[in-house]
Parts: sequence; C-alpha cells; structure tokens
Amino acid sequence: MAVVFLDLDGTLLDKGKPAANIIETIQRLKDNGHTPIIATGRVPHLLYDITTNLGIDSYVAANGNYIVYHGRVVHERYIPEDTVKRMLLVSDRVPFDLAVEGVSGYVAHRKDTELVRLFSETFHIEEPVVDTSFTTRNKVLAFVVFEDEVIPGLREDFPELVFNRSNRFGYDVNLEGGLKVNGVRFLIDFLHLDQDHVYAIGDGYNDIDMLASVKNSIAMGNAYPEVKAVASYVTDDVDKHGVHNALAHFGLI
Repeated sequence: MAVVFLDLDGTLLDKGKPAANIIETIQRLKDNGHTPIIATGRVPHLLYDITTNLGIDSYVAANGNYIVYHGRVVHERYIPEDTVKRMLLVSDRVPFDLAVEGVSGYVAHRKDTELVRLFSETFHIEEPVVDTSFTTRNKVLAFVVFEDEVIPGLREDFPELVFNRSNRFGYDVNLEGGLKVNGVRFLIDFLHLDQDHVYAIGDGYNDIDMLASVKNSIAMGNAYPEVKAVASYVTDDVDKHGVHNALAHFGLI
C-alpha cells in the first residue's frame, strides 16, 4: 500500500474546483489499495465539502498543525493564547490587516485594505468578515498577514512563529517549525510507513519542505521553479491531468 500526500490548490484543485478527471483518478488510486491524503495550508473550515467531493477522508491541514486520518483527529497544535493576544495587539497598534484561522472559522481581526479580498480571490475562498471576538471563543491554528512591510518586524517580535508567503497577497503564519512536512512526518511515524511507499505531490512554496522530505516527490508542471528543483519528478500542469499522469508514471493507477 502506498500513501500519497496531495496538495490542494494548483494540484487537486484548478481555480478552486476539482481538476479535470481528478475524482475518477482518486477513486482508481483507492481501488488499487492506496491511500490519498490531502496536505494543505488551509484550515478545516476552508476545506468546505472538498474532501467529500474528492472522496478523501484524511488530511494534513493548517500546514501540518491539524491532522485527520480516516475521519479521526490524530494531531492538533494551536498557537498559544499569549502569542495570539500579542499578535492582535500589535495588529491594532501598527496597524495592519490580520486574518485569524481556527478549525471552524476564518475571520478578519482587521481588514482595512483590499489585500484581504485579493488573497481570498486568489485561492477561491470566502472573504473573511471582521470578528474581533473570535479568539475568545476559538483556539487559533494560524494567522494570515498581508502587508509585506510589516513582516520583518513581526519575525523579530514573534520568534515562536514562522511567516511564509502563501500567494502574492499574503503570508501564512504558523507555529515555528516546518510547514506541511511536520504533518507528513507525523503520519509516516504514526502509520509506520516505509519511505519507498510514500509519495507527495505539490506546486507551492509551502510544499517545498514536504517534497524534500520524501523519496518519491512530484512537482506539478505549474509549480514554482523552487518547487521543481527539490522534486524527483515533474509532471504536467493541473489542467493537463498532472496528478493522473504522475500516479500512472509511478504505477499507482
């Protein structure tokens, strides 16, 4: 049995929708006895009904900080409350736009510019509404920061966090450490997997460490050059059946 970690946006999804033939491809993968696992920077709230539509019940979400395996939560890691409070205060003092992400919500603490909307449109997700009390009711998995100019200061003030560009309009903010690779390594250990049977496919900057950590690493044809540089194989673009062609190349379907 092989386990295949699959990025979402630009890999399984094309412009926010399941890529052509991807549902049939995933079903063939499962029929052959292999396990697909979504690996995404999105928090569970932003998965919507994607997992159901794709027929995938396991995922590494929030860049490795929230993991579900066959419908059961097996790992969760939240930003400490004191760090959350400090971030909200700094956002108000500077000020800068800030989105807050939890298991069941994606809201804006501040939304003064168009960057929040543009970020959401790029990923084809909802634009967050302003809710300054969200953190009093919910644990925080991640933040999104949008203005480039505040990033250097935040990195200095919050060494316990990592700030990684998600798209040209914003940065994913997670607990210090690797991104998706932490979740992938957790499941490799949790499932006692042999590296020969582990595959990973992605296209974005937050896929780099994941691809570098597995033996069978696949970059989409539409991936950034830095992603292709660490992959052992480069497949076709998302709109040219990239996932299907990669799985066929490795004999998984």
